[in-house]
Amino acid sequence: MRFEHLIVGGSAGAVSAVEAIRSVDEDASIAVVYDEEVPGYSRPLISHFLAGELSLDGIMFRSVDFWSRNKVRLIHDAVVEVDPDDRVVKLAGGERLGYGRMLLAVGGEPITPKLGGEGGGELYTFTTLKDAEKISSRLSDNHRVAVIGGGPIGVSLAEALTKRGKKVTLIELKPRVLSQVLDERASRILEGEMTRAGVEVLTGRAVAAVHRNGGRTLSLELDNGEKRLCDLAVAAIGVKPRVRLAEEAGIAVNRGITVDDAMHTSAPEIYACGDVAEVYDFAHGLHRPLALWPVARGSGKTAGYSMAGLDARYEGATAMNAMNYFNTPIITVGSVNPEDPHMVSIRLDKGRSSYRRIVLKDGLIVGFTLMGEVEQAGLLLYLMRRRINVGHFKGKLCSPQFGLTILPQRVRREVLGK
Repeated sequence: MRFEHLIVGGSAGAVSAVEAIRSVDEDASIAVVYDEEVPGYSRPLISHFLAGELSLDGIMFRSVDFWSRNKVRLIHDAVVEVDPDDRVVKLAGGERLGYGRMLLAVGGEPITPKLGGEGGGELYTFTTLKDAEKISSRLSDNHRVAVIGGGPIGVSLAEALTKRGKKVTLIELKPRVLSQVLDERASRILEGEMTRAGVEVLTGRAVAAVHRNGGRTLSLELDNGEKRLCDLAVAAIGVKPRVRLAEEAGIAVNRGITVDDAMHTSAPEIYACGDVAEVYDFAHGLHRPLALWPVARGSGKTAGYSMAGLDARYEGATAMNAMNYFNTPIITVGSVNPEDPHMVSIRLDKGRSSYRRIVLKDGLIVGFTLMGEVEQAGLLLYLMRRRINVGHFKGKLCSPQFGLTILPQRVRREVLGK
């Protein structure tokens, strides 16, 4: 069986690619191969599903008839081999599919620690709907849950478990939570909110081994010899690009699959998008994986247009995180922990109620953190992306009254397109 367009993966990038292809070509044959039970759900929302705040329907970002309406052949299987020369993929079930153009939208896979002890195999992960369902099925009989990892996945999981009434211990190797996306002050504010919600936060600690403690209880041995008992343990360290298929097919891979700005890989008629691809980061001036929902959507759209024959280009993105953990809205963009001595920071700190930090280099915004009051994120991002020099009014960026009205008239006109 052969398809004009073959898409491997069924999440955000795949959906965007289908929509882009169909906007250009209503009749080309499209097949989507996915290895999860349900395609087209929002992975960032699985913590709300686990918390009981959203149903399965509530985390679907496209209706169940999306695929049939767009004349897509859904194939529930896993691709185990890609042959770029013959333009054929092999499925786990043994079937072989031919393609004219293929998109690898396979996302990331969980990072799992290698731990000592006989209980290491009992760790759960938390990156898919199936993971959330497995954890949920265990919660009725278990009260104490250990979350290993203090990044976005770990913090969102800790919040969901707290909402389910569980006693949560979060263990993070770094000195603070969300260290990759928050500066130290913002991390401490969030840690305070987590502690007030009942989460035990252990930072600067690693789990060395997992032991069975009799019955179904586990004992986590920390690197300093301490022990923590729990009924359930989840490794929520993060994700890494799922590059095995590309590597084995001889497609160029760095940290992720390397692509050009049309999302084309090094192999003829093979594209990649989303968490698995290295896209251009305009804040840092380099290509790297950005495991972000908007990046998956945007790069998938570009890939779809390219597959349909249009001259499409993905302009790139940067690290952007819009979060709301423990009733604390947070938006971070670009460099939030600058090491460059030429970068300067402007801060507004009102404690629990509001925190703002803008990072500048040579008069340009290269990153910012908004916590509590996040309404001006769009304006700051515009100034940053358009590389507008803010040096002569930088003192106003962290003013409580910051907005269009206090910008210089020339800048205000540019923002408004006048």
